Amino acid sequence: MSGVCRGLLFFTNSLTFLTSIPILFLAILIHSNAGNSKCNSYFNGPVMMIGIILLVLSVMGMIGAGCGVTFMLWLYEWVLFLCIIFLLCFTILVGIGMNKSSYKSDQEAETFHLSQFSEWLQRTFVDKDDWSHIRSCFTETRLCEEIDPGEVKGCCKPPPYCGYELKNGRWIVPESGLRSNDKDCTTWSDDPNILCYDCNTCKAGYLARLKDNWRKLRAFFTCLIVFLVVNFVIGCCAFQGSR
Repeated sequence: MSGVCRGLLFFTNSLTFLTSIPILFLAILIHSNAGNSKCNSYFNGPVMMIGIILLVLSVMGMIGAGCGVTFMLWLYEWVLFLCIIFLLCFTILVGIGMNKSSYKSDQEAETFHLSQFSEWLQRTFVDKDDWSHIRSCFTETRLCEEIDPGEVKGCCKPPPYCGYELKNGRWIVPESGLRSNDKDCTTWSDDPNILCYDCNTCKAGYLARLKDNWRKLRAFFTCLIVFLVVNFVIGCCAFQGSR
């Protein structure tokens, strides 16, 4: 039974090792192409961290299972246990923060409001410092450049309640003036580096996209936790047999 467990553990960690290589390659590629780009470097850290953790875990598992090194199996089990606890806490706590928001996925973009999202989400992702990084990404990638301004809502066009009129591809103030003096209405600019990137509607739209993407990430983390738990159980079997 011990031999079967060690064989299974070696196989699953071989798969993990093969998965970590392209992740690390992607992180190195992002770093090498980033230069002074805040947008690319903003995502490099998490990708690199995930790749390194998977690589270290898989190497420890393969050495422990393939060579029958009891101490390495013991260390592997402890590190794996801590990773599982961390991922469980992370998934649960982020899920709670996301679920406190009143935003609905089928809601129209022009009705987004920051008040619909939890204070935790606002503090974590769209406070002054974090938003400056995200805003620089929008500017560098020219988010709105190739999109019809009449079709874009949130960041690339003024809120509809302001009363701007679209003429010849530009949003202009009508002769009757704006319908609202709301902060987002006065923040809007035709400058492609400004637009409505500092508007609350843009921040709300970003949080809405983040919440929608979290549903996919939650499924990924759930599968990852299940995979790690299975590895942990197999590792316990291999460890007990090697003692």
